[in-house]
Amino acid sequence: MKNTFILSLLFFCISSAASAQHRWEDIPLIKVSDFEAEVPEDAWMPIYINSRIYYRIDTVIEKRRSYRVGIRTTVEMQKNESFWDHEKVKPKDEARMLEHEQGHLYLAYIAANSIEKDMLKHKFTENWKEEVRSKFHELLERHYNEYLIYDKETRHGNDIKNQKKWNDWFKWMLTAVK
Repeated sequence: MKNTFILSLLFFCISSAASAQHRWEDIPLIKVSDFEAEVPEDAWMPIYINSRIYYRIDTVIEKRRSYRVGIRTTVEMQKNESFWDHEKVKPKDEARMLEHEQGHLYLAYIAANSIEKDMLKHKFTENWKEEVRSKFHELLERHYNEYLIYDKETRHGNDIKNQKKWNDWFKWMLTAVK
């Protein structure tokens, strides 16, 4: 009976850590005023949003000298590194472009959710802190391609039909979190 309770508790801890924490309704909507950086002279796009994903260790479970580690992520828009060129972006295009940049922020939250789940799939050694740091950066790098595909398929927000498809996917991914 005692072992069943401990196994149930362990399963609950792992499954709660595996459920994504970033949900659609909790993600802030960005505004043009959030883009605080000066536009670089060599900027190849009139708008750039910079977001970062941070993590903290949430759960460590040791079993026979191997470790499972649960993390919690935080996503932050780096306002002081994000820019908006008001001379190049016409007022009539602001809403469309803002919607596209919001998509980049959604991608960061989707990546954060995915990384939290993926981290639990790995077994680490006694050097788990360094291994978790390395695995986090590896998983983060895998998600970078999503930003490039998003820009290509939406033509940086200019393909309204594909932008709508991506917007629907963002909402689905962030409301259907397990």
